[in-house]
Amino acid sequence: MQEKPHILVCPLDWGLGHASRMISVIDALLKLNCRVTAGASGKPMVMLREEFKDRIDYIVFPGASIRYHAWLPAALNVFLQIPILLFWVYKERRYLSRILDQVQPDMVISDNRYGVRNKRVLSVFVTHQLNIRMPAGFGWAGRILNYFNHRIIRKFDHCLVPDAEDFPGLAGKLSHVNKLPGLLYSGPISRFSSVDLAGLKKPAGKTPENFILVLLSGPEPQRSKLEGLLKSELMDENVVWFRGLPGKEVPAKENDHWIYDHGSRQLMGWFIRESSMVICRSGYTTIMDLCVFGKKAVMIPTPGQTEQEYLARLLEKSGYIESLDQSNLKTLKESIRSARKKPGLPQVKNDLLKEKLRELIGMI
Repeated sequence: MQEKPHILVCPLDWGLGHASRMISVIDALLKLNCRVTAGASGKPMVMLREEFKDRIDYIVFPGASIRYHAWLPAALNVFLQIPILLFWVYKERRYLSRILDQVQPDMVISDNRYGVRNKRVLSVFVTHQLNIRMPAGFGWAGRILNYFNHRIIRKFDHCLVPDAEDFPGLAGKLSHVNKLPGLLYSGPISRFSSVDLAGLKKPAGKTPENFILVLLSGPEPQRSKLEGLLKSELMDENVVWFRGLPGKEVPAKENDHWIYDHGSRQLMGWFIRESSMVICRSGYTTIMDLCVFGKKAVMIPTPGQTEQEYLARLLEKSGYIESLDQSNLKTLKESIRSARKKPGLPQVKNDLLKEKLRELIGMI
């Protein structure tokens, strides 16, 4: 092993959530005196470059391109594309094998990229979806999908699970299984975990008061569809938008709406902290981010995305947040009022991640 451990970090390129939570992992690795190379492409690469600039190295690592259809449940959509995914597992393994001599990492951390592993280096898989849920009536498909899911996870040296080890944690049945070896529970992983929340600085210039924060995320076409629906329902509210589109941190202003395409940790962190409440998808990365602040929220699962539907129901049943179907946004104002009366997400501070990464580095 080199004197300074070299870690290759490869997030999945399906939305920005996977790259977002790897920011906290990279932060912790740098504090542990590691050299880090980010292997990514598309929007995740843009996000990581904006965040770390020349503090880490970069290499383009292409990933699978999955098509999402507005009329097809997301989990079923993925199931039907298993042949494509398995082909990409093969391609990722071949590509990693070719670049190992060039990058020379001591460890590879793959966030939900099933092909990014190699026996020549310590290979770590990151996922909260140990159990992939399927729509009602497709339990048979879920059993097939989870067979492949567990079979491939077992081929990694370890699996880092961003949740509490004790059930239910934040992700309930998604992140807790029996008889799967090599699991390391790191606690929730958020890019805001290492930020001094009290020290977040107010952005320059005028800022809105008593505002609702809308965080848009996820793949198209549903990201844009939700944006359009929410704009019509929130016309008479003070709203700050983060559209989930990497770009300049310069807001556009439309009446009482402040619209950002993208935001750094400092910028977005300040707006999350100062917001009266948050409207967002129930993606797991978003949930982990909001738990850092203990925010009140209305969560709108992506239609047909069974993971998000399950998480929203779980958190609503726990009494933390309000959940709302995208097809029922006419009742959004009522949901906002109900969410304001709830305690919000439990505030979680993660001290485990650095410890688990140190443990993994010791195995190199």
